[in-house]
Amino acid sequence: MMKRLNKANNFTKNNKTAAVIITAALWIAFAMVLTGCGSSSQSGDSSGTGLDTCAVSDGSFKTVSEDVFLQNEDGTYTYCSIVAPKSEEPYPLVSISHGIYGTINSGGARQLSEMLASNGIAAVRVDFNRCLTDDPDKAFAKDKSGRTNEYTISDMLESNMLAINYALDNYNVDKDRIGVYGRSFGGRIAMIMGNESWGGIDFKAMALIAPAGNEYALIHYMGGKKEWDKLRAEADRKGKCVRGRLTLTPEWFKDYYEFNPALTGSKFGDKPVMVYYNTKDTVVEPKTSLDCAHAYSNVSIYEVTTDDGHGYEMSYEHSAIKDEIMCRVVTFFKDNL
Repeated sequence: MMKRLNKANNFTKNNKTAAVIITAALWIAFAMVLTGCGSSSQSGDSSGTGLDTCAVSDGSFKTVSEDVFLQNEDGTYTYCSIVAPKSEEPYPLVSISHGIYGTINSGGARQLSEMLASNGIAAVRVDFNRCLTDDPDKAFAKDKSGRTNEYTISDMLESNMLAINYALDNYNVDKDRIGVYGRSFGGRIAMIMGNESWGGIDFKAMALIAPAGNEYALIHYMGGKKEWDKLRAEADRKGKCVRGRLTLTPEWFKDYYEFNPALTGSKFGDKPVMVYYNTKDTVVEPKTSLDCAHAYSNVSIYEVTTDDGHGYEMSYEHSAIKDEIMCRVVTFFKDNL
């Protein structure tokens, strides 16, 4: 269900220190010159081949960016970042979702957003850990005191739609050309959005990296069925339990079982999907990623092998695997949006 945009404040940060709230939108224009993208020796397992060259190595669009706090109905704020091409013509949009313990910039999301925008595709991403305030100094406090550390799948879906609708209202986005991208648990969110045409949007394409989109995914991650049942029982008994920095409520577990997108991929029809998995990923195991991939009829599956495991080398400064994934994702959305 959509949450109305009640308030938006923009800000800039200087080396993660002091920040200043302003009342009008802050537009920062910058030119992006992307480096060439190479091909990893690990290529697609059954669909597609390795990239000999990267067709998106040189983006032709200058871009604008904006960071904004969007107010939720419960009084908290969702931190959102938008990067868009400077274009008078309507352009596509990709919604980017991070993993369950991730942040707005996890897994190379900032770089991917800039790369998409410099190739004519806007990108919007949110931090699912909602803020208790729109004061950046407090919202981004090192002790996490400015965050709720509590959000359900429903909250994540609503945050994404809040940001998408903000982009539709304030940017030259073509509503008929919107795609979804997700990593890890963010892949589950992307799958739900695409499968269910969330928010009334007919999402046109989906890219997933290690999607945690079946029933097994989080049970494995939490330590197996016995530990999972223990956590769930504690949440039912006390109203919540804590795992890492995240508070899990009975509603969180209810959402997890209610939304199982690996069983509903047929709703996405024959629209294009791409999935990457790492043979050495022990967080979202290959069988989970493949289970999600096989939910779709028009899917391209790519395999990599790296000791970086669930990281997919996306945090590396230089990596052939990272370059391959970035290039494939951007090319995929250029071809299908």
